[in-house]
Amino acid sequence: MKAIKITLTAVLLVFIITASYAQRKITGIVYMNGKPQAGILVEAHKAKGSFFTGFDGKYELTITDKTKYLKFSFLDESKKLSIEGNTAEIINFSWDGQEIPEETEPGVILKTVEQLQKDRDTEFLNNYSLYREFFKQNDFASALPHWRNVYRTYPKSTVQIYKDGVDLYEKQLNNAMDGHTKNQYLDTMMMVFDKRIKYMENKGEVMGLKAAKYLGTILQPSFGLNEDQLIKGVKKGYEFAEKSIKESGNMAEPAVIVLFMQSTKKLYSANEISKSNVIDNYENIMALLETQQANPETKEKADQAIPLVEQIVESCGVLDCNALVELYQPKFNENPNDVVFLKKVLKTMKKENCTDTELFGQISEKLYSLEPSADAAFNMANAYVKKNNYEKAFEYYEKAYSVNETDPATRATYYYYAAMLGIQHDRIQFARDMAREALKLKADYCEALMLIGEIYGQASKSFSSDEFEKQTVFWIAADYFEKASRIANCANDGRSKANFYSGYFPNKEEVFFRSLTEGQRYTIGGWINETTTVRVKK
Repeated sequence: MKAIKITLTAVLLVFIITASYAQRKITGIVYMNGKPQAGILVEAHKAKGSFFTGFDGKYELTITDKTKYLKFSFLDESKKLSIEGNTAEIINFSWDGQEIPEETEPGVILKTVEQLQKDRDTEFLNNYSLYREFFKQNDFASALPHWRNVYRTYPKSTVQIYKDGVDLYEKQLNNAMDGHTKNQYLDTMMMVFDKRIKYMENKGEVMGLKAAKYLGTILQPSFGLNEDQLIKGVKKGYEFAEKSIKESGNMAEPAVIVLFMQSTKKLYSANEISKSNVIDNYENIMALLETQQANPETKEKADQAIPLVEQIVESCGVLDCNALVELYQPKFNENPNDVVFLKKVLKTMKKENCTDTELFGQISEKLYSLEPSADAAFNMANAYVKKNNYEKAFEYYEKAYSVNETDPATRATYYYYAAMLGIQHDRIQFARDMAREALKLKADYCEALMLIGEIYGQASKSFSSDEFEKQTVFWIAADYFEKASRIANCANDGRSKANFYSGYFPNKEEVFFRSLTEGQRYTIGGWINETTTVRVKK
């Protein structure tokens, strides 16, 4: 029984494929200046016969599966229209490229399903109900002629005919045995999307669905494209996605946005688009996603899309500092007072570790003059560090952490950077105090714990003239490294540093001489003023 089913399936497929190669009659109207044009000679490639259009502009020809184009001739000029993959029975042509008037298409009824039901249009009702019933039973061969009737004659009736049409031809594409037939069915699916875009609403959304379906199909290994064909296909899908995003604006579907950036990466790797194209796409997309983040209705999807887009662009390897400077310097020179733009550039350059560039310093200084804020002051401080103007850097770090920054983790970062600058310039007590402030705001800031450990390790040499008291400072240094080692980000470094400093602990004899015992609590005085535990060098 199983073998019989397979045989019947094979016969059905042969029938479908054979039917697609059969002769078929096509009709249409040739337009010039938006009106039907008489006297146009219409011929079909690899088909017999020709047709001169009359005053109604109509023609009628019989073509075969071998027909690749129609040829239209007027006086001494000829034009061709490719029809490869076009399975439509009505093919209109505009001689001068002007849009063909919708209302003049022959045999088309532009009514919604509600209007057709009210009018009791039996042809629509019968064909629609028949194709839907066959479709639900997966009898696609029986559904197809009734679907075609509705699709051709009632294009504004319901969006369901377009959804079903794509499914019908996708089933046939998946069952097709050769690449040529697969391509024909794919082209037909794209035509269904185009007609939906023409007659129905949500054009941007539908163009996005078209892009996703097209790319999802050609990227399947079973579709059988070679690398050159694949790149051409990706370029086409990229253009579909780009149109969808432009049409949809701030309501563009994040999934289509990610698809667009994936296509961008593929085309860049194939040298089809430049580095600046990738960066421009990235900047435009990120601006769009950030706008969506600010909208509660679109925030969730935008939050999901942003890290994916960032990952795609980072994997392209285009966001090096030279490229960013080359991209942003002219834009900054042209619009130095655009606060939104300045913030966006600084965010991107910080993410790509380009804070030591001259442009970063210029933009930081400009932004602070336009809109003083904690973040702007922090950027200014970093810029002055790069210029070796450390007093100015200290001044701006203070401005950064003194402002009431709403995010505790961000404010902790400002204190931490001030602490790092302090230890580099032997302001060790100041550095310790700044690191402590960071820990008040972010208790698991293991880098701040590590920094205090380093501060105490460095402080031991000048803490006292007594050698034993100097060594006791290493107890407190090791304490901080041990605390850091209990936090994942600093586990290995913290443990290594704790072991290193334990090698500088006092020996057993020195501890005994000071009337101390291991495990005893011990307070280190002076500016350190912290309590630790007595330990001996192992």
